Amino acid sequence: MGNTTANQAPLIKASVYSEMMLEQINEGLLPEGLHRDVSDFGDGSTLYIPLMGETVLRDYVENSAIQYDPVDTGQITLTITEYVSAATYVTNKLKQDAYKAAALEAGIPSEHLRVIEERWETDLLSQQSKQTASNRNAYNGFDHRWVAGSTTTGLISLKDFLYAKLSMDKAQLPENGRLAIVDPIVEATLNNLVGAQAFTNNPQFEGLVETGFGRSHRFVRNIYGFDIWVSNRLARIAAETITGGPQNASTAVTAGVANLFICNADEQHTPFMGAMRQPPKMDGEYNKDFQRDEYVSTARWGFGLQRPQSLITVITDDVLFA
Repeated sequence: MGNTTANQAPLIKASVYSEMMLEQINEGLLPEGLHRDVSDFGDGSTLYIPLMGETVLRDYVENSAIQYDPVDTGQITLTITEYVSAATYVTNKLKQDAYKAAALEAGIPSEHLRVIEERWETDLLSQQSKQTASNRNAYNGFDHRWVAGSTTTGLISLKDFLYAKLSMDKAQLPENGRLAIVDPIVEATLNNLVGAQAFTNNPQFEGLVETGFGRSHRFVRNIYGFDIWVSNRLARIAAETITGGPQNASTAVTAGVANLFICNADEQHTPFMGAMRQPPKMDGEYNKDFQRDEYVSTARWGFGLQRPQSLITVITDDVLFA
């Protein structure tokens, strides 16, 4: 009788494990430079920055005393609020028995850094909460916070982009450095508009029917002066009702997402400021009582809103797309 898999089962491995270890699928981070870095302030946990208002200009009457006016001043603050940690250990027994223990241990530093960076970015994008909720947050008569709803409540449209441009123009913000950071659902809606031939006569949108807008988390086109980026880390809105925006009507949304339109021309105009009080730092030691190697990463930071008129929040539905 010959040797076959039927009669030589003890010679066959019941399971075969790959030499490759599959890691998590992680979304790419947004580019650097989306905030003013004030990490160099010396000590304490709160930074105060003076804010200069406008000078009063008066008509002058010949041969009369000139009236002197004080310059309005105020201050904005940034507080170090976040203190985060990531901790992992690997036991001696695991290292003795697991054939992939070395790969697991080698990947711990980069994994700790990744989760810290993701939290940093999430906190940056959550600064829209420093606007007044359920309020149009108007500057020079034009809104900087509204619920999308020109066609369907919670659904983005080109009118939202056009109104955002107008609001920034009225706030006298530079035309360069304008960005929009939107949820993938917003991208899907715009892709659908393209598929519906909404932009047939606009050469800026040629070819998008085949390729879509998103590419490596960045849109491949500019809409009304906004370079558009896609992110899954935008803040979620439980419920909000605002009277304003291009529809200029009371619009309510539940389970929404806060898409951000910002002017990031330079440090004076970017809406956000941030300070990294302690950059990500890893400490490691061997715990003889528990017979294991322990790794702890920590970081401290804080964000503030330095230029509110440079920020526009457009709230869309967290599920609905066209």
